[in-house]
Amino acid sequence: MTMMNNNPYKLCVAPMMGHTDMHFRYLLRLISKQTMLYTEMVASNAILHNKSKKLNKLEHIEDGPVGFQLGGDNPDQLAECAKIVESFGYNEINLNIGCPSKRAQSGNFGACLFDQPDLVARCVNKISKVTDLPITVKTRLGIDNHDDIKYLENFINTVSKEGVEIFHLHARKAILKKGINPRKNRSIPPINYERVYKIKDMFPDLKIIVNGEINNPVDAMKHLKYVDGVMIGRAVCNNPFLLNDIDILLHNEKSLKKEVILEKYFNYIEKHFNSDVKITDFTKHLSCIFKGYIGSKHTRAYMCHELNYEKEPVKKLEELIFKEDLWKNGQDSITTVI
Repeated sequence: MTMMNNNPYKLCVAPMMGHTDMHFRYLLRLISKQTMLYTEMVASNAILHNKSKKLNKLEHIEDGPVGFQLGGDNPDQLAECAKIVESFGYNEINLNIGCPSKRAQSGNFGACLFDQPDLVARCVNKISKVTDLPITVKTRLGIDNHDDIKYLENFINTVSKEGVEIFHLHARKAILKKGINPRKNRSIPPINYERVYKIKDMFPDLKIIVNGEINNPVDAMKHLKYVDGVMIGRAVCNNPFLLNDIDILLHNEKSLKKEVILEKYFNYIEKHFNSDVKITDFTKHLSCIFKGYIGSKHTRAYMCHELNYEKEPVKKLEELIFKEDLWKNGQDSITTVI
């Protein structure tokens, strides 16, 4: 049986493929203690067969509260995955009803489940019978021609009857039939915050979290006048310290020094780096922090690629991020995650 998540849910970081891995989540947790974090989406088949040994997507270290995002359409398989996820100490199970990729469509999961609310409800029902973890849903506002608030109202009404009390709404529809790729699906369909606000009015007892193009603390605070929480996506990849900026307004937190966080993250790398992983798996998340500083273009290139070829990569990393000149303001170009 599902139970309400005690996390205040004012601020979340969206599940993002290629970004919200265990290392990035650890870095974000150093920056913000109260933000809800999520894994990358993992398809149920990948968990049940677990063929990849490079990085176990279930592993995580000191990043709670954190939710695990599942993709799938088979209620029994998702229930099996839920039991595995719970055994790894996650705080929540989140179902992906928003991914528009061809892979998701071919597997009948992600955004294409939006017009199958009864199936999503059956998935939730099965999961709820094997775990006490809260079950939440992240969805688009619609897909293709199913782009009316009535479709969204029916979806939420159907799924919430099975115990889902928290919905993350990416405030735009997904375009599937025209073959628009996931990147363009984050920009071409128009944003529609008003529809999210209306859903909150329709379902006052549910927690509604808005997601989509929220890039600064001012916008985050504005949305919180109408919904229960905000979910930040790629803006956090471009500037992880955005979480601290929002925490200052939300929780009266103190402003953090980048150097202090970097030292803690460096200690984490030093402890966990080994021959089975690439050091750039850790350092790729740091490159954006150095934009605008003298030498940052060179430093970012090293962090994302060249460090892999160093004989002593950790020692080289220490030289790169703690050299004095790097923390002087410069004019290097901005790195943007798209």
